[in-house]
Amino acid sequence: MDKREKLLQTALQLFVSQGFNDTPTSKIAKEAGIATGTLFYFFPTKDELIISLYLKLKGQAAESIHVALAEVVSTKEVIKTYYTESLRWSLNNPNEFLFLAQFSNSPYLKRIGADEVSAQIAPVLQLFRMAIGEQQIVDIDVNLLYALISNQVFGVNQYLSSSKFNKKTQNKIIEDTFSMFWRMIQRR
Repeated sequence: MDKREKLLQTALQLFVSQGFNDTPTSKIAKEAGIATGTLFYFFPTKDELIISLYLKLKGQAAESIHVALAEVVSTKEVIKTYYTESLRWSLNNPNEFLFLAQFSNSPYLKRIGADEVSAQIAPVLQLFRMAIGEQQIVDIDVNLLYALISNQVFGVNQYLSSSKFNKKTQNKIIEDTFSMFWRMIQRR
């Protein structure tokens, strides 16, 4: 693992356990076994470190979901796959998911350019637009639909993470909660 990656991994662990404000860059460098000056070579400010880590993790989650989406064709199945893969990724990457949740509820989110945020969520918004066009789901603001699915993924992740469910039970809960979400948005 190169120094930059070691710093990102150490920062992830510390930010999740201690929060952004209570994690000084000196502690990240020390825990990583890397000089503070080297940290600032890669990330001139703590803010840049936090944002770089966010973009990296969002990219990893998106790639995981994208791979799963390549195998489905119907609009409902694409939405279901997006939902289930988001949950599976979050359950398989708990620290990464906690970091993303912390970031999304912090002032740092405002430091991400609107273009970057738009690019991240554009595929999901397009998916909802397509489902509306096909008259499969209700015709409401796609940004609201994105908020609904994102918050449901977060809530279900918290529920699944709080108990030691076996994989079969986890999968049943994911299936059941998607069915509830679909009934909520489907066109009648």
